[in-house]
Amino acid sequence: RPDLAHERPIFRIQDEDVRSLLKLPNKPSKRSKIMIALIGPGSGKFYYSFNEIGPSLKTISEQAQQASELEDAQRSRFQKAVIQLARALSDYTGLSQSLHHGQVASFTQELNDLERFATEGIEAVNLRQQGAEYDETAFNQMMSIGFLYQGFEQSAKVLTMPRDVGGEDLEWNKTSHVLREVLREGGASETARSYSAVIDSYRTEDFKAFNENVQKLHADLRAVDSSIVSKAGVEQLFNFLEPFYIAAAGYVMAFLAVIISWIRWPEAMNKAAFGLICACAVIHTIGIIFRIYIIGYAPVINLYSSAVFVGWGAVLLAIVLEAAYKNSMGNATAAVIGFSTLLVAHHLSVGGDTLEMLRAVLDNNFWLATHVIIITLGYSATFLAGAIGFIFILMSIFSNRVDKKAARTFGNMVYGIVCFSTLFSFVGTILGGIWADQSWGRFWGWDPKENGALLIVIWNAIILHCRWGGFVRARGLMMLAIFGNVVFSWSWFGTNMLGIGLHAYGFMDEAFTYLAAFMLSQVLVIGLGALPTRFWKSQIA
Repeated sequence: RPDLAHERPIFRIQDEDVRSLLKLPNKPSKRSKIMIALIGPGSGKFYYSFNEIGPSLKTISEQAQQASELEDAQRSRFQKAVIQLARALSDYTGLSQSLHHGQVASFTQELNDLERFATEGIEAVNLRQQGAEYDETAFNQMMSIGFLYQGFEQSAKVLTMPRDVGGEDLEWNKTSHVLREVLREGGASETARSYSAVIDSYRTEDFKAFNENVQKLHADLRAVDSSIVSKAGVEQLFNFLEPFYIAAAGYVMAFLAVIISWIRWPEAMNKAAFGLICACAVIHTIGIIFRIYIIGYAPVINLYSSAVFVGWGAVLLAIVLEAAYKNSMGNATAAVIGFSTLLVAHHLSVGGDTLEMLRAVLDNNFWLATHVIIITLGYSATFLAGAIGFIFILMSIFSNRVDKKAARTFGNMVYGIVCFSTLFSFVGTILGGIWADQSWGRFWGWDPKENGALLIVIWNAIILHCRWGGFVRARGLMMLAIFGNVVFSWSWFGTNMLGIGLHAYGFMDEAFTYLAAFMLSQVLVIGLGALPTRFWKSQIA
């Protein structure tokens, strides 16, 4: 139903100059009106429909073409926004033409007509190629259909039709491929017919027939390969259960329980918080297992999954700390990190498919299960150490709950976590070099991501040497651990946004703003930690 899709406001155009060029009204979403009133015009989100943008498609194409001739570093904010809009329009057009080209009213009737015409059309083409007399009308019709399907093939984005090609192999094709196959072979498969019936019944809004046709297509797909249906069912269950959303809500409840334990009923509320954290960790784990089964790879394949996994690893380490020390710090850090990383993952998921196809260079389950997981656990530990330091500084300054004994305990916790992080970050970096040597023919290339991983190892080594050499006590150790969050966040996100190197996934303006804000918050707390202890409510010296 492109008529309905064209009316939906789904194109986000933030740049005011682009809106002015396209003569679009400034109409922020309802939620954004509040943000605009509080913060200013730049905070709103502006969405428009395809029909609103449609009259300016030529202008957008021309501006995008001019901008694309420049290097990314030379493009202005306006030019980057135009290119982004042009790509979004290209994706939309491709998606709208992926299921069917829409040039005829009935997909099923089109298949029937193709089957009747196939023999006559193929004969006309063959006779013309042989230089013999041929049916010119049939030939011209065959060429017309061919050009239509060629355009359909080029614009479509989605592979819709599976085909068993023997053995364990399964080939996915675009709808246009299936239509051309009818012309070549003279008949459509049962799967193609079921698919066409689903499309037609949806177009005519015959919901009873639609449900019946979906069941028929379901059975046909199962006959081709049962794993198609089983994985689709698991993915549907995963989306319905929303385990990461449940876990995030649970982490918030656990943190509230920790806060209450600091005010009243410390033992009971801390046990309750620990139980909630453990339950959330189980739900978090279930969500990761779902993703592993659906994608068929190790858990970390993109930035979204790395955020989920970093949080999961940090929560498990924090649970171990809480079980060992029972001082509520493990609960507090687990709740904060668990929620914050899932929040980051949620915002990363808005940009596209979180179960996307794996990049070719990552298509190696052995290295995904070794290098990527090991180094990500190193990231988790670095983040956890920084979080403990962050909470320690704030608690020491604004409360009197931290004494000398507690300071030593927290220092031992951070020391142990930094040791863990150093080991895993170092081993993960070495394994990454071996993988790079196998994939790109060099062990080390000073790629930004490689440099970021090296910085984490170096910073953790600095922390350990400062402690071993007696240069810092508990307070200094915490401040160094907090700065580890700056190094970690740069290695994790910053290097990906540089737009250069083999690990770059593209610059994101909003992500950069949040990244800078996070780094600034860490530096500010380090500054608070540097205040003389006479300004602290807790006396740890």
